[in-house]
Amino acid sequence: MTPGARRAARVARWSALGSTLLVAVYLAVMLRPLPPVWRTTGRTVAALTVVIWYYLTYRIVKRVALEWQR
Repeated sequence: MTPGARRAARVARWSALGSTLLVAVYLAVMLRPLPPVWRTTGRTVAALTVVIWYYLTYRIVKRVALEWQR
């Protein structure tokens, strides 16, 4: 792995982590008033959304950082 790729991965990891935390907090606040019947489903969907958000953000930021370094 080249130093540029390592740097891109580090930037992507931190960017994805920061934006994912914001999305997770937003979802936690917005799903709070759900009726008890929907809480389990809402939490499951929110957890899946957070995981997908992290993965996509990481991939996009890493690609942009690699292109930007060229």
